[in-house]
Amino acid sequence: MFGKIKSLRELFEIELGYAYDCEKKLVEKGLPGMIENAGSSELRAALEHHLQETRTHVTRLERVFSSIGIEPRTESNAVLGELTSAAKDSVSHTEDSLLRDAALIVNGNFVEHYEIALYGSLAAFAKSLGFQDAAQLLNQTLAEEKKADAKLSEIGETLLANQAGRRQTAGAGN
Repeated sequence: MFGKIKSLRELFEIELGYAYDCEKKLVEKGLPGMIENAGSSELRAALEHHLQETRTHVTRLERVFSSIGIEPRTESNAVLGELTSAAKDSVSHTEDSLLRDAALIVNGNFVEHYEIALYGSLAAFAKSLGFQDAAQLLNQTLAEEKKADAKLSEIGETLLANQAGRRQTAGAGN
């Protein structure tokens, strides 16, 4: 762990390392695992699209590090570890494809909300520190994370509405 954080710059660099760790882990294992377990083609396509975006987020974070004059480095991200563990538990305990997709979506939303909070803070810190290029890059990623969160929610609503419609149709035949 760290000693006492003494400056906004130090806090910014630590949190930037958390973001870098998060994105790299999502590219390596998190998103590929979700894609593999997704039953819906729409969910799978959205996750595949976000995997490509996340690869861009890694590169963009490397540009942020460079723009502030430090080498890219990860800081072990316990928050992401907990979220990933919860997602694995949800998926492993869910056999029905629709329910598994719902579990993937809620866990994906958890990760997106964490990233939205992280990138929002990082962008504000960068702006306060006078790192305008970094702030612009971080805001770009923040906007993409918000879109990914909204897309997951939209897919979840569609899947659940379709399931409800199937139940009503099945019930009408009795």
